[in-house]
Amino acid sequence: MDGEKEGLVSSFERQLSEWIARRHSKVFRLALLLIVILLVFLTSFRFTVGGLKEWVQIDPAAILNISIQLFTIMNPISTIPTFLIYTGKLKDDERLKITSTTTMIVVALLLTFTLFGPLILKALDVSVTNFRFGGGILLLILAIDMLGGMSRSKTIDIRQVAVVPLATPLLVGPGTMTTLIVLSSTYAIINVLIGGLIAAIGVYLTLRFAPLLVSAIGNNGVQAASRIMAVILAAIASQMIHSALLEWGIAKT
Repeated sequence: MDGEKEGLVSSFERQLSEWIARRHSKVFRLALLLIVILLVFLTSFRFTVGGLKEWVQIDPAAILNISIQLFTIMNPISTIPTFLIYTGKLKDDERLKITSTTTMIVVALLLTFTLFGPLILKALDVSVTNFRFGGGILLLILAIDMLGGMSRSKTIDIRQVAVVPLATPLLVGPGTMTTLIVLSSTYAIINVLIGGLIAAIGVYLTLRFAPLLVSAIGNNGVQAASRIMAVILAAIASQMIHSALLEWGIAKT
């Protein structure tokens, strides 16, 4: 029975991946268009609805902070070795298809958890402080795993590489999802959306020019850069834990 369920899940994932691969360019452009329309729609509320002004108020400093956090947590540099294993022998246009598809899925996941993150917290009856504390611990464990060179994906299927494992769980895993929920409950939604889009563009550029990056700095350089990202991630995790402890009155400034 379990084997049949796993077979159905695998078949569904394969069909989804093949469908996206066939229509990657149209779907990718459509996804970007929808995001732009959503951003324009949300921004217009800033000038038409006073009650939502704070919700959509653009803060460049917050956007920069959010984009750096998300890019660091997704850590596309650590994904380069896996990416090249499956695309190293492909033609440029085929590699570009996988890169575009992966980015499209990443954008969709970021958008979903940004918009519905607060609703998830309410549905679970969990406070932002509690989620921030738990998320900080999760990110700290993830950072330690990254420093130790541990993989975030145990099994890989070549037929689904753009969706699984590249888009998820390598790029958008539990740590990214947790961070998005905390960010969307802390900052104005418009800032999280823009920051997420900037981070996704960074992911696209990293994968797009992965071969050049490896040629320039070598595999050791890629691993070193990934370790640096892990240290930054550990610092972000520590800050999240410290913020939660401050709100509980346990820690001091």
